[in-house]
Amino acid sequence: IPGVSGFFGLTMLYSLLDSYKKVDLNIRVTVLTRNVNSFKVKHPILAQSSFIKLIEGDILNFDFPSEKFSRIFHLATTSASETFKGEDQLQKYKTLVDGTERLLKFAVSINIKKILFTSSGVAYGKLPKNMHNVEEKYSGGPDTSISSSALAQGKRSAEFLIAYYADKYNFDFVIARCFSFIGPYLPLQLHYAIGNFVYDALFNEKIQIKGDGKAIRSYLDVNDLTVWLLKLMSTDCSEKIYNVGSDKPISVLNLAEKIRDLISPDKEILILGDISHSVGNFSRNYYVPNIDRAKRELKLDVWIDIESSIQRVFEANRHDA
Repeated sequence: IPGVSGFFGLTMLYSLLDSYKKVDLNIRVTVLTRNVNSFKVKHPILAQSSFIKLIEGDILNFDFPSEKFSRIFHLATTSASETFKGEDQLQKYKTLVDGTERLLKFAVSINIKKILFTSSGVAYGKLPKNMHNVEEKYSGGPDTSISSSALAQGKRSAEFLIAYYADKYNFDFVIARCFSFIGPYLPLQLHYAIGNFVYDALFNEKIQIKGDGKAIRSYLDVNDLTVWLLKLMSTDCSEKIYNVGSDKPISVLNLAEKIRDLISPDKEILILGDISHSVGNFSRNYYVPNIDRAKRELKLDVWIDIESSIQRVFEANRHDA
């Protein structure tokens, strides 16, 4: 699993660790991380686990390990903190494309059985105004003339590379086009609105909405996400692309109000009204997936409601308040 230091990867590892306390899953996981010592300091319980092995390297140029693996969860991408700090768009693109090809060359060398790639809903680009809950069959894409589409272009290019290598070298793959998520390891001080709202509710005098609050989002709890990703990996999927996320829309304003009501009922919500506000990627007014394919074929669903998810994030961070 490359990219495990991020939001998705950490949740998956901690979920597997919890499961291992109850039953032997017969799974061995090797984690590719840029800095093993840093990972050990931040996550000692994971580092000391008997079923997790850490190897150091960058997705762009890591040395191929000698072990053989049956499956790869490709979670690696530009980090959230790098995006927040204004990472160069071309570097963001190259990290995805060159990193994916490096990983694929390794996959071919060990005769991999299957790869799961966490792509993104941004790969659809800006949606037509009358389209809500985008389906996988939608063939639109991001505008190539907009430099802020680097993440979307990189994800699409990585999807193509995986499909090409899988066809040429005869291994299975599945692409999870991921939307928006919530959970205890979500960074609270970067560019995630839901994280910012929780931080404001805990630590600031007011809850601040940078935009006008009208944008529509949906949030899948990362515990549900882990189940989704494991199901996608362990199943002979009939399709190659699946939307992954919640199909329950909520406006940014309503989200802020819900967080306020659950964490700090007396705080004021301040709406700045900057409708052009965006960090690292092009802005999207409506960002909600259609997940009928996953529901129908894989029996997946949104099991954890947004209120419970917010409460979990609150519990994970309240000790700092």
